[in-house]
Amino acid sequence: MMVYSIRDAAANNIKRLAEEFGPDWAMQHIIPQVLDMVTDPHYLYRMTILQAISLLAPVLGSEITSSKLLPLVINASKDRVPNIKFNVAKVLQSLIPIVDQSVVENTIRPCLVELSEDPDVDVRFFASQALQSSDQVKMSS
Repeated sequence: MMVYSIRDAAANNIKRLAEEFGPDWAMQHIIPQVLDMVTDPHYLYRMTILQAISLLAPVLGSEITSSKLLPLVINASKDRVPNIKFNVAKVLQSLIPIVDQSVVENTIRPCLVELSEDPDVDVRFFASQALQSSDQVKMSS
């Protein structure tokens, strides 16, 4: 539990910095490091980056999230580690209310459909949950 709380604190600190200094500053000082770490060989670093993305997205807004963060999450959906893939599904679910509906339909949903057919039961579960969330947002708009 202690290692998780350190990763959690790190992700929350990144979010607070982005809130304090704004999206432009975050794009210059945080996002380059996120881009570098998303492919780190250690899966816990990749997990932390996914968590940071879900926290940064509301701060950075739809445009930056769609153009800079979402491609990282989509690429992470191809990870070999099931924990990464089911966290991708959770992050995608958190991005649904942030990005435009066209991004949800053309990018997020296809990725979630693919994850919902993953061999791992947890990946399928979280992908299916995210798809249901996407359907609810679509019906309410």
